[in-house]
Amino acid sequence: MTKPADRHIDGVISHELLKQLAYNEKMAELGRISAGVVHELNAPLSVIVSASQMILREEDVPEFVREMIDRINIEAQRLSQMTRGILSFSSQEEAGGDADVNLTIEFVLDFICYEAARRGVSLMRDLDHRLPAVGVDSNVLKQIIINIAMNALQAMEAGGGRLLVESRAGNNSEVSIVIADTGPGIAENALARIFEPYFTTKRPGEGTGLGLFVTRTLVENLGGRIEVSSSVGEGTSFTVTLPGEEPG
Repeated sequence: MTKPADRHIDGVISHELLKQLAYNEKMAELGRISAGVVHELNAPLSVIVSASQMILREEDVPEFVREMIDRINIEAQRLSQMTRGILSFSSQEEAGGDADVNLTIEFVLDFICYEAARRGVSLMRDLDHRLPAVGVDSNVLKQIIINIAMNALQAMEAGGGRLLVESRAGNNSEVSIVIADTGPGIAENALARIFEPYFTTKRPGEGTGLGLFVTRTLVENLGGRIEVSSSVGEGTSFTVTLPGEEPG
C-alpha cells in the first residue's frame, strides 16, 4: 500500500516533470517561430547588401560616407551568413557531407556571442587551420559544441569568466575540439556522473539532466569520444575527438 508521503512525493515529481515538459514544448514552439522570423530577415538583408554595394560603386561618394556604407555592407553580410547558418541548423534534415571544424566553431561562437556578452564572459578561439575535414553532419557537430558551450556559460553565472574553444590535430588524422571555461569547476563526486541521464548540478527548473548525456551519445555515434577534466575553483575542460577524413 502506498503511504501518503509517497503519494505526495510522486505528485511533486509528476508536477515538476509536467512543468519541464511544458517548458520544453514552449521552447520548441519558440524555435519554430524563430526559424520563420530568421527566414523573413533574409530578404531585407539582401536588399541592404545590394544597395550598399551599389552605393560603393559610385564615384562621388564622400570618404566618410563610403566608410560607413562599407561597414553596413560588412555587417549585413555577416548577419545574412548567420541567418543562413541558423536556418540550416534548425532544419530537421541532415546536412550531409563533411564538416569544417573551424567554420563550425566560428558559427557557434557567433551564435552564442550575445549570451556570452550578457553574462560578461569573454569568448576566445585558437584554431588550427591545417585540420582535415571530418566526415560528420555539420548540424550534429554544431549541436555538440553548442551544448557544451552553453553549459559553460551557465556555469559562469557570476560573470567575468572566459570561454576558450580550440581546434587541434591529433593522431591518425583525428581532430579534437577543446572547450575550456574558467568557471567554478565540478566537484569530483559529480564529475563521475555528469554523463548520466537525468543527473544535473543545476538548480531545479534550469536543466533536464539530459544535455551532456545526449552530447556524449551524439559524439559516440559519430565514432568519436568525449573527455572532461575539472578543478574546483579553476574551471572545466571538455575535449571532443573525432575521426578525420583520410587524405586521398
